[in-house]
Amino acid sequence: MKNLKKVLLPMGLFLFLLNPPCFGQQFFRDIKTVKISVIENEHIHNMARKTVRAVYEKIGIEVIFCELPARRALEWANAGKTDGDLARIDGTEKKFTNLIKILTPVTTFKGVVFTKKIKTNIQSWNDLKGLSVGIIAGIRYSDIGTKGLDRIQAKDMTHLMTLLFLDRLEVAIADLDSGQIEIKKNFPESKIHTIGRPLDSAPLFHFIHKKNKGLVPRFESALRDMLKSGQIDLIRKKVLQEVLF
Repeated sequence: MKNLKKVLLPMGLFLFLLNPPCFGQQFFRDIKTVKISVIENEHIHNMARKTVRAVYEKIGIEVIFCELPARRALEWANAGKTDGDLARIDGTEKKFTNLIKILTPVTTFKGVVFTKKIKTNIQSWNDLKGLSVGIIAGIRYSDIGTKGLDRIQAKDMTHLMTLLFLDRLEVAIADLDSGQIEIKKNFPESKIHTIGRPLDSAPLFHFIHKKNKGLVPRFESALRDMLKSGQIDLIRKKVLQEVLF
């Protein structure tokens, strides 16, 4: 029996160290890699990736981006299947309560109207009444703004612009930069253009799952330092030049 104990105790200690309880993992693990939800085929998210990756690299963490449909990306982040969501509007944390918002925005967006044929000078969401409207499913600002309207939900930006190009829609709501990049890449002769004024404009924030709450102050501090030094502006300008020129 004594000999058996001598064998089992070291083995138990070895197994504990190899696979510690969840409590130990949650509070004492040294995080080297994070998986971040990102909206697939969404150009503003592609731009935000560069910023978020640079911030994580500054604090010594590698990032793996998980491309998902917009709604599923948030659901996975909130469920802890990923470690956070790349960039969303303020207030996302009120609906997806397991996510912690980084207070400093990682990018901004302008929600505008794209069309081929409509000539109405659209100034507000109310001006969309009576029109067939397209949005990307899971994008919260356009989902909120078009509630109750005749709308079609596209799976991503390419699908949205395809529907507009094929006259399945009269107008499409999308981020200005993302829409312009999509048109330049895939619909250069389509005559799709913007009309009216932006319907929404706001900063986008990075969100971290509460299981990794220890990362929040580190990420926040690094992001602020990079903004002050001008590094973030340089990243954004470089990305836009690469895709638009």
